[in-house]
Amino acid sequence: MSWKVTIPGQPPSSNHAYKVVRIKRGGGVPFHTLAKTAEATAYQQGVRLIVAAAKPSGWRPEGQIRLRYRLFLDRDIDCDNVSKILNDAIARALDVNDKIFLPCYEHKETGHRKDARVEVEIE
Repeated sequence: MSWKVTIPGQPPSSNHAYKVVRIKRGGGVPFHTLAKTAEATAYQQGVRLIVAAAKPSGWRPEGQIRLRYRLFLDRDIDCDNVSKILNDAIARALDVNDKIFLPCYEHKETGHRKDARVEVEIE
């Protein structure tokens, strides 16, 4: 069984979805690590809500899940830089580990300033 969902907007690139932050735990020495930006977090929360609402009732994944992506973007972006943000959000919406995903990018075009979106078929 497959089903489709449309996610509005331009997805953030993983190149811009993380920032370096300084953390100090207890009395230890501060260290730097990566943290997701507010924009990336908000985008993922929106994706999770949209995918969870679109999921057919009774749908249960069995084995691997094929994700077919069609990107209609405002500006160009590398497909692999979109994967982490989208796959993580979709996995959380479906309550699965994204290691079972088989993502496939079938189409990408730019110039969609007013109607940027990602169309996903989940099978």
